[in-house]
Amino acid sequence: MTRQWPIGLLKTGFVCMALVATPVLAQSGSDAQAQKQASKTPPAKAAPAQNADAPEAAPAPTGFGYDQVVAQAQTRAGKPYTPPAQIPKFLKDFDFSRLDQIKYKRDQALWRDAGLGFEAMFYHPGSYYTYPVHMNLVNANGVMPFAFDKNRYSYPSDDLKNRIPDDLGYAGFKLLHALNDPNKLDEIQSFLGASYFRGLGADEHYGLSARGLAIDTGSDKGEEFPLFTDFWLVEPKKDGDSMTVYALLDSPSVSGAYRFEIKPGTATVTHVEVTLFTRKPIAKLGIAPLTSMFSWGENSLRRLDDFRPEAHDSDGMLIASANGEWLWRPLVNPQKLWMNQFSAGNVRGFGLLQRDRKFDHYQDLEYEYEKRPNAWITPQGDWGEGHLELVQIPSDSEVNDNIALYWVPKAPVTANQRLHFAYDIKWSSELAAPDSFGHTVASRIGRAAVVPGQPRNTVRVAIEFAGGDLGNLTDPNAVQPRVNAMRDATINNIQAVRNPHTGGWRLTFLVPTDSLDSPLELRAFLADVNGGALTETWTYALSP
Repeated sequence: MTRQWPIGLLKTGFVCMALVATPVLAQSGSDAQAQKQASKTPPAKAAPAQNADAPEAAPAPTGFGYDQVVAQAQTRAGKPYTPPAQIPKFLKDFDFSRLDQIKYKRDQALWRDAGLGFEAMFYHPGSYYTYPVHMNLVNANGVMPFAFDKNRYSYPSDDLKNRIPDDLGYAGFKLLHALNDPNKLDEIQSFLGASYFRGLGADEHYGLSARGLAIDTGSDKGEEFPLFTDFWLVEPKKDGDSMTVYALLDSPSVSGAYRFEIKPGTATVTHVEVTLFTRKPIAKLGIAPLTSMFSWGENSLRRLDDFRPEAHDSDGMLIASANGEWLWRPLVNPQKLWMNQFSAGNVRGFGLLQRDRKFDHYQDLEYEYEKRPNAWITPQGDWGEGHLELVQIPSDSEVNDNIALYWVPKAPVTANQRLHFAYDIKWSSELAAPDSFGHTVASRIGRAAVVPGQPRNTVRVAIEFAGGDLGNLTDPNAVQPRVNAMRDATINNIQAVRNPHTGGWRLTFLVPTDSLDSPLELRAFLADVNGGALTETWTYALSP
């Protein structure tokens, strides 16, 4: 029987698409799609109880803090799961364009004119946002609900406003802070849909998303989507440079407490601390999940009929391994579902990056893909043994998120278990890799004829490396190409040549198509005369 899997975030308006296919990544069913509207327009101006070296939360004057949220999560996990209440059907029936006509009034922003450096605005439920999220405020006077008030919104008609229940509730919220201009507030972080959230550094537009948790992604039984059901916004200190948000997460399998410490800047950093309480065993628990979109790029053998050379929110995965190796994996839009695992015991860092920052590589005035942020995860403490899983889903439209990355603990996740993780997410345009290493600038792959006029029965791979010491090396013997395959295959014409246009080096080789009866896993890097690595390791699955 054909399954329908909800997938991806829509660029054109916070809505969810369905992919009809074999089991694949399901992005949030009702929700996270809507966050993609911001990618079209600029933002408004792990195993049993693990140690995590997370900074201590500054308790509110009332004594309310992370411990109280943890206690609520534990209490909730001890009871059967109860789905959240739903909004009225007429709001569910809205398409996104109609929901988008409901605007939060700028002068109703929380903390407006309070001189706190931060403001918050709240999303209206409707369309794919089918349940209200409980909002609370924490300040010196205590903890209090932030009640829904439809007067905070402008509606397209009085008739619609009159139909809105007075106690409807909010779908999510966004935070604003001075980022690009000290005299203007910009969006820095948004929480909307299931457990999705996104951040921005300076001069960036929304692209990829993070999630609170991923459960059984790509499994035959279908993915489970945990939901953030409650938020507590802690009033920031006057002239403070960060703020705190607490959240409760719930699903049939798990309940969880979250603390977000958000520090905006050229690179905005979101510190995440999470304590999970399981109700039942979980076959695959995805920690610190990221989701993004890759439609086509310079490595695409089969291009779409489009005037733009590339279209993607992220172009690669980067891993900092415990053994010191840096691993770069260019993303693909495969012809069938790909799920790849990478050993990541005590992983030092991982993320999805948009390294290509040149407008002329995209030629897109509307989406401005060159301004998409990277999301780099730095685990706090030792997460123990586990692996990273990269999910790449076939997609025929760039409005769908079709990429996911998350860390999976090796130890089985059982019922009635308490788990703790902490990590930082850096939202920025930084490379993430160390300056001492050369990094991959581009991965170009295409059919080639070894002899002109003969059939194009060979795949040519050209990897551009730049940075590190590569710019100072001009002797052809000083740079040695290293290429190997994970199974027997023919690899010919391996060579490294200096590229004066990039200031780096190009590594090229040929693979006959008759060696590609199944995907061929490849690894490549540039070494010095003594065999030491000059670059990160490039890894790729060359498809038939």
